[in-house]
Amino acid sequence: MSNAMGRNTRSEPRWGRVWRYEGTRGVVWRIRYRDAAGRRVLETLGKEPAWNRKRAEQELRRRLVDVEREGYVAPAKVTLAQFCERWLAEYLPGRGLKLTTVDGYTQTIRKHLLPALGRYTLQELDRKPELVDGYVTLKIRQGYSPKTVTNHLLCLQVILKRAVRWRLISRNPVSDCERPRVEQPELHILSEVEIARLMTAYRELKAEADEETKVWWQIARTLTYVALGTAMRRGELLALRWRDVHLLEGHVQVREALVKGRFTTPKSRSGRRRIELGPRTLALLQEHWQRTHFKGDDELVFCHPELGNVLDPSKLARIYMRPALKQAGITKPFRPFHDLRHTALTHEAAVGNPMSYIQLKAGHSQSQITERYIHTAQVLFPGAAAKSEGRMFQVSDSE
Repeated sequence: MSNAMGRNTRSEPRWGRVWRYEGTRGVVWRIRYRDAAGRRVLETLGKEPAWNRKRAEQELRRRLVDVEREGYVAPAKVTLAQFCERWLAEYLPGRGLKLTTVDGYTQTIRKHLLPALGRYTLQELDRKPELVDGYVTLKIRQGYSPKTVTNHLLCLQVILKRAVRWRLISRNPVSDCERPRVEQPELHILSEVEIARLMTAYRELKAEADEETKVWWQIARTLTYVALGTAMRRGELLALRWRDVHLLEGHVQVREALVKGRFTTPKSRSGRRRIELGPRTLALLQEHWQRTHFKGDDELVFCHPELGNVLDPSKLARIYMRPALKQAGITKPFRPFHDLRHTALTHEAAVGNPMSYIQLKAGHSQSQITERYIHTAQVLFPGAAAKSEGRMFQVSDSE
C-alpha cells in the first residue's frame, strides 16, 4: 500500500497492526491498537535498524497485555519539559525533602536535563532508550565527571519513576541504562609532620599580623584544629552552637548544618550524632570559649568576632587557611575543610580505631563510605579520640 508521502508494508493480525513505513526521512516501524477506552492508538516506535518487525510485534503484544490486564489507556503526549514542571509543582513539595535537595533537583532539571531532553515526549523516551544513552555521551564530552552524570541519571530516574506510577509510560528507560564508570578520587591528606608545620605556620602568621587581624588568625587556627579533632563537615562546624558543646563531659552534639547560607538539620539520621573530644580539641574549645564575646547557648561557636553572625567559609579559606598551607610549604592539592575531614578520618583508621567508631564519628549512613578510610586492622579500645590525636599531633610543639 502506498501514498504520496511514502510506502507502508502492513502486517494485520486480528489483535492489531504492525507495519513498516518508508517515508522521506527514512524507514520507521509503527503499531496500531485499541486501548481500554476503545480509542485507536497509533504509535511510531522508531527507525530501522534499531527497530524491526520482530521487535515491533513484541512491543504490540506488550501493549495489548497492558490493555487486557491493567486497563491501559494511552496517555496524551506529554513532553519531558511539561512533565517536569508538573513533577516539581505537584509531587516534590509533598515529599518533605530538605531545601538543598529540592534545589539540587531543580538545578539538574533546568540546567541539564531539559536543554538536552525536554523536547521529547515521555513516550519517545520510553520507546527510544538510546536517547538516555546519548545524554550520557553528551555530558561526558562536555567535560562533566562520571559522578556528576550519574547524579543526573538518578534525578531523571526518580522523575520517570513517577511517570510510570501515573501510567504515562509503561517502563522507566533509565532503570537499565549503563552508568558511566565512577572511580573514587584520590584522598588528599596531611601527614603528622605536615599538620605540625601547618600549626607552626598559623602561629607565625598570627605573630606577624596587626592587632585587628590577629583574632581572625586565631579563629582560623582553632577551626582547623577542631576540624581535625572532630572530622566534622564544614557546614556542621559553622552551625555549631554552644548549647551543643559539652565541655565538662568532653563531647559535642551535631544537630545542625549550614548549607548555602541556610541552617538545616543533617541529611540523614546518622548525621545527628555525638562526637567524643580528645584532650587537645577539648582544650582548644575551652580556650575559645574564654576568648569569645558570644557565649550564649544559642550563639555560634565559630562566628564573626565582633558581630556574632555566620562566618563566610570561602573568605576564611581564601584569606587565612590557604595562606597558612602555603606558609607551611604544603603545595599538594588540598581543599580546606573538605580535606581536613579526610585527614581526620584517615588518621582514625591508621591508628586502628574500629570501623563502627569511625562511621559514627563521620556520620556516614553506609559503611561502604567509611571503608575507604580503613587501612589498618580495627581493634576496639577505650580512649579512641585521644589515641587518634596522639598520632596526628605527636610532632606538634606543645601549646
